[in-house]
Formats: sequence, structure tokens, C-alpha cells
Amino acid sequence: MQNHLHKADSLYLKQHADNPVNWYPWCNEAFEKAQEQNKPIIVSIGYAACHWCHVMAHQVFEDPKAAQLMNQHFIAIKVDREEKPEIDQIYMDAVQMITGSGGWPLNVFLLPNGKPFYGGTYFPKAEWMSLIERLAMTFKQQPDLVRKTADEIQGKLNRNEQILQKGQMASSDYEQITSQLLKQWKANYDTENGGGKGAPKFPMPVKLNGLLSITLSQHNQAVMDQIGYTLISMASGGIYDHVGGGFARYSVDKSWDVPHFEKMLYDNAQLLPLYAKVGYITNHPFLQNVVDETFDFLTHEMKRTDGLFATAIDADSEGEEGKFYTWKYDEFTEIVQDSKWIDHFHVQPEGNWEKTNVLRIDPEKITALDSHTIKNQIDALKPLKKQLFDQRARRVRPVRDDKAIAAWNALLAGALLDTYKITRSAAHFDQAKGIAVFIAKIWREKSYIPRILNYHAGHGMLDDYAFSANAFYKMYVHTHNREWLTLSDEIFQQALELFKSAEQDLLNYYPLNQQLFTKKTDWIDTVMPSSNAMMAQVGFSLGYVLENGEYLALVQQMLKRMGSLMVQHPLMLGSWIDVYHQTKEKPFVSIGKQVDKEALLNECLKFNLWPDVLPLTNGKKDSIIVCKGNTCFEPVKDIEQAVALLRK
Repeated sequence: MQNHLHKADSLYLKQHADNPVNWYPWCNEAFEKAQEQNKPIIVSIGYAACHWCHVMAHQVFEDPKAAQLMNQHFIAIKVDREEKPEIDQIYMDAVQMITGSGGWPLNVFLLPNGKPFYGGTYFPKAEWMSLIERLAMTFKQQPDLVRKTADEIQGKLNRNEQILQKGQMASSDYEQITSQLLKQWKANYDTENGGGKGAPKFPMPVKLNGLLSITLSQHNQAVMDQIGYTLISMASGGIYDHVGGGFARYSVDKSWDVPHFEKMLYDNAQLLPLYAKVGYITNHPFLQNVVDETFDFLTHEMKRTDGLFATAIDADSEGEEGKFYTWKYDEFTEIVQDSKWIDHFHVQPEGNWEKTNVLRIDPEKITALDSHTIKNQIDALKPLKKQLFDQRARRVRPVRDDKAIAAWNALLAGALLDTYKITRSAAHFDQAKGIAVFIAKIWREKSYIPRILNYHAGHGMLDDYAFSANAFYKMYVHTHNREWLTLSDEIFQQALELFKSAEQDLLNYYPLNQQLFTKKTDWIDTVMPSSNAMMAQVGFSLGYVLENGEYLALVQQMLKRMGSLMVQHPLMLGSWIDVYHQTKEKPFVSIGKQVDKEALLNECLKFNLWPDVLPLTNGKKDSIIVCKGNTCFEPVKDIEQAVALLRK
């Protein structure tokens, strides 16, 4: 029997097209079948690079007996969470409410009308089959109980949304928020390994970036040192690919040693400017080399032929997790004979993980060295890494999910432009421009931002709009081409039309004309910044440049709505804290046509300043106007004077 996934564009759905389960994609037909046959629905959500999704597929969905039970009692729907993130988010909220935890694969059981009544994540075959039978029986014998449960879940989710959007707002003090952020960071900081305490351990660049903004503003050297050590520890551990560059999604341990080997575009995009900025401030060659290697990874491994960037690279190859990235002792020492480097990477005859070796180094070996020695070490390792890379390239490669997500590509474009601000590398700017030009072309053709840029998968979500508007604004800052500013403003305005209701301060994640069982406000940072926070950031920048008071008022209202949450959970809201910080201190410098922009930027770099340098539209050709947050100074004509104002 052929299921309904054979015509899917999504790699993840294609991977399930030959399952004996009669999968449907997310579509009206599936819900109509459920209504006609009075069957509950299974929605199984995952993504192509998800290791445990593959495990459950092999154990359960490829098994004829399990499939027969599912087909007999349920209508089954497969969803790629990256293609339809709104479906993933609303049902993840439901499962977290039901079970107290979430993750992928995400398996949710629905009424024919789409309301969830039960769910979970990974299930072994026996447990899954038993669950299927129990839930099918309960649905038939106690339908009122099942409907009541679904109504209760929906009611709780709706109430949570109402509390967030309409609850009493508390004005928050900026100093109180930053004080709480530093207090929580100190309590959660892992002094031995960097980052947060416990395992598994995620890079969480959003958190680190928000913390970095406050740290630089307050000249807090102690926290700056902790951020630097965190970045060194991450790039020393096995979570970092010492042969090919780039970071895996997370480490399974507390010391960054053993990764969960899939590589995601969003992690590497965000880590690039973070490493660039801290590397520049600390003048640390190890961190600066990570920028170079991660950029090389992105352009060589993640870049598609059309100039866009793929979503992810799988953790598995030849049916084994991490096989492409790990080394047997004999295989490694055939290339690297010097015992110094064998010990450097912790390569052992018996293996350092499951009888094979994950390459990693001790962070203390980096922190104990001076810059000159580190540079020599980097140079000495380059030919060895090249040999290891060439040998590894002969292996069976993990599958790459080639879909180009608008939000993630725009996120990368913005990150590359932030990196370019620091490195002044034309390669960083050129890659960002290529992405921006492609998205702009799609926007002009379709008059909307789609979710997927390389095939049709429906309308974009709030993050697709927010990150695209942000990338276009940053293109304007770097080029002074007003077309980019116009594009950013057009996308921002359409986002307000599509996602914002008049009575709410924060925007819905999916378009308001889309019918789902509950609304969803993306307010909290995950591995990516909150899309509402990104809208606030873009709104502030556009409001300043366009002198749009409505945009600026909206940003203040959004920040007010989030005020008490920022005080309570600052570590979870790094992107919001960054926005709040920008409204207080973001530097804008407007320059006349006769002012040397590059000379100004180079002078700013000497003092770790990265202002948005804008063209002066009204004023003398030799004038420089400096603003910080919502405060502007009198015009000056001298670059040194302008930088002195920025340093105030």
C-alpha cells in the first residue's frame, strides 16, 4: 500500500513515504476522512536530522503490525516541524501541558476537529502498540471523556494566551532586569565547563548575546571572562567539529565532550557573530579561528547551488549516530603520527566514546597559552586538519536536508552582516547579500514571504517575516541603498497586518486567518530568538530611521507587556533584554556625504563600538550626528569627536 507522502517536497516526509502506515501530510483531506469515519488522529511531528525520529521510524512506523493497528484505529498525519512550525508549536505546548516535557519525535492524538487529548515523544514499539489500543478503545467507549479532556487542554492553552496578552502589565525597571539577569547567570553558571549547569548542554547563543550586551554596557569584566571561557569550552569540546568546522546541536554531557551530532543552520548562524565579537574584544586567536572555520563549514557544507543555505545535516550515516565524525585510533594515527597531537585531541586506542573517538581538546590547554603560541598551534594544525578532512570526505556522508527556510536563511544573512561589522571581510558581506537578494526576489514575485524558499510550502510565519525585515534593514545600514530600507518596512508592515490583532500587544505566530485550535504567541527564546522580540528590534530601528512614532510606540508597548516576565525569567529572554538595551543605548550615527564612512567604522572598532552608520538625509555634507537609544547629540564634524560621544 502506498501512503500519501510520495509527492511531498519535504525530505522528512519523503523518508516516511514507504512506511506501511497510511500517512497523510497535514491537509484538509486527512481531517475530512477523520470526520467521515469518526476516527481520532495521530499527528507525528519530527525533522530530517532528528536521531530519535529515525529510531522510532525504524522500530515502529516501518513495522507492519504497528502500522496495521494505527491504520485500523486512526488517521495518521506526518508533519515536518521545520516546514510547518506553527503545527509543531501549538501541539508541543499541548504535550508539555499533558506530560510536563516535550521533544521530538512529537506524537499527538487528536479529535477529528484537531483538538489534542493525549501526546508524548518517543515510544518504543511495545509501549506504542499498547497505547494505540488503549486510546482507540477509550475514544470508542468513552467519547465524552475524551472530548472533555480535549476541551480542558484547549481551555488551559487559551487561558495562558489570554494571561500573556491581556494580563495586567507591570512597568519594569531596566536596572532591575539587568540585575536579575546577572544574578540568575551567576547562580546557573558552570564554573568548571562554562555555560549553564547540567546536561544535556545547548550552546544557546540567544542567551549569551543578551548577556553580552549588558556586560559590555556595564564593563563587567568578570562576566565577560565567563562568556569568553564558555565559548572556548564549547569550541574545545566534541560539540565542535575540529576537522570540518561548525557546531552540533548540543552535547549529551555537561562538559561539551560528546555531541548529538546533527548540525543545524540556526546554531551556526548565531554563533558566528558571537564568536567574532568576543574574539575581537578579547583579541583571542582561538575564537577568531572558530569564526573562520565555521564560516567555511557553512559555505562548503550548508550552501546550496542557488546561494541559499540548507536546513541541517543529519546525525546518522550508515545507520549509526556520529559515524561520519568519529575516528578509530588506527585510522586517526595513520594520518596524525605525532603523539602531541594525538593527546591534544584525546584520541585513545580503546576510544573515548563507544569504542571510537570524538575529537576534543582540554579548554585549559587554550586558556593557558598566549596569543602567539595559539596562532602557531592553529598554523601547525591546518595541514593535519586538511588531511583528516580529505580522508573523512571518502566516508558515506550524513544526509543533508536541503530545504531553505526563509527565517533561517534571513537569520544567517543578518548574522553574517553582524560578523562583517566586526571582521570587515567582504566574503561575509557577499554571502549575506546573496541571501538577501534571493529573498527580495521572492518577495517581489509573490508579494509575501513564504516559509520555504526553494519549493512551495505555504505562507511564512512570524519568524520568516521578522528575520527577513531585520536582514533587509541591516543591508540598508551597510549599503545606504534605500531600496533595502523600503523592503524592510514593507515586510514589517505586512507582518503587522497578518499577525497582529488590534486588541493585543504581541503578534500571533501564524497568520490570524489560519484556523487552528488555539492561538500561539512566540514570546520566549528557544534556540532562536523570539520572533516577537525580533519584530520589536526591527520596529525600533525602523522607527528611528523612518521617524515613525507608531513603530516606536508599539515597541514600548511590547516591552511593557514583557516587563514582569523579563524580571522573572531574564535568562530565557535574552532577545527581549537585548531589545530593551537597544532602546536605551543602541548607537546610530548619521553621516553627510563628505564623511569617510570606513574611517569612522575603523575608529569605532578601536573602542569596540559597532554603531548603525546611516546616511544623513537632512543636514550638512560634512556633519555627523550621534544618537544613543532615544537621545541625540549636537552635530559634529570630526570623527574623533563622534566616537567620543559614542563612548559617553
